[in-house]
Amino acid sequence: MVVVRVGTSTNLKELLKEGLTVSLPALFLCLLLDFFAGAVLGRFFEKIMNEYPVVLVILPGLMGLRGNIYGSLVSRFTTMLHLGEMSPSLRDENVTRNIFISLLLSLLPVTILWFVGVVKIRDVNMAIIVLLVVVASTIFAGVILGYSAAFTTIIPFRRGIDPDAVAGPIVTSVADLVTVPFLVGFILLYEAKTGIFYSLFVLSLVFMLMLRKFSKIRKRERRIFTEVLGVVGILALLSSISGSILESYSELIYDSVIFSVMYPAVLDTTGNLGSIIGMKTSTRIHLGEIESIFNRLIFLEVAVYTIIGALLGLLANLTSVVIVRIALGKTVGLVIPFILLYPMLLFFVMFIAYFLAILFDRVGLDPDNATVPTITTLADIFSTLFTVGVAYLIV
Repeated sequence: MVVVRVGTSTNLKELLKEGLTVSLPALFLCLLLDFFAGAVLGRFFEKIMNEYPVVLVILPGLMGLRGNIYGSLVSRFTTMLHLGEMSPSLRDENVTRNIFISLLLSLLPVTILWFVGVVKIRDVNMAIIVLLVVVASTIFAGVILGYSAAFTTIIPFRRGIDPDAVAGPIVTSVADLVTVPFLVGFILLYEAKTGIFYSLFVLSLVFMLMLRKFSKIRKRERRIFTEVLGVVGILALLSSISGSILESYSELIYDSVIFSVMYPAVLDTTGNLGSIIGMKTSTRIHLGEIESIFNRLIFLEVAVYTIIGALLGLLANLTSVVIVRIALGKTVGLVIPFILLYPMLLFFVMFIAYFLAILFDRVGLDPDNATVPTITTLADIFSTLFTVGVAYLIV
């Protein structure tokens, strides 16, 4: 196969062009998807807070780690495409087996986060229902995410566009898009149609068994599973920090009104920008293009994406104002501390992503498998703390 190399922008003009014409449209689409999830979360935030508090402990980690796992899948797909190890086709055998592995990996953090939630809330009966809801929604959402990961890497690659600049943000946003509505939808289904709920739960398990039958797992995939499993297991525990903070300060978030809607967008945009830098760095490491830790290119790249992130933060605030007024019937305005401080958070997270990719490579871990999950998990923690801090300032 021919090795195709794209996305090797090396000066400010090229970086700005790529950022504005490739990444910004993708990130803007992600923002719109996030607000669908945000509208659903804002609409049912009070119900979840009062009746299913375990969900709030699980939610940030579930959103983040689901995006992490499929973001890592994207990173593997892009590297295989760049190196010519995978054909740009949805029928390539790498697609099915990597999706199955990602589904298995998705179930581990669910279990860990659920257990942390049970310990914190101590309502076993409610927690068991939440576990069934989360497992079923994880499997159904995972299928959508797996093929989204394949589609959003293969199509740009065919057109000569660097999938590292597009696929990660889209997949993590699709993860948010399906996570919250699927979660709320299964809760409402359990309350209204218990029999259908249990049938869908059993169907999800059957589907997993069928997918396993058609997946040929090789030694390489077993290595990927083991490597990512260790990373995701540790990150699931870290993600429980975000969930514990969200549950502990849920009343503050609810009182701020705007952040009950904007929360998914804040987490996702921060993680998206971190994952873009992480995936770009990982691809460059595999292509042998990282010659020194500090270089001019990465500073320019982070600067460009910080500007893009600042614009997205403003758009997020404006969109939240409209959604709160329409969906919740309340009046809110621009949150000036958020608009001023958010770019600083993004700048910090992106540099962490860059150094993490280099660090993982030097300690013998494939940065494709470890960087995206780690940076998006850390971004969730930082974003949750940031959100609570800004909510405290405005309430």
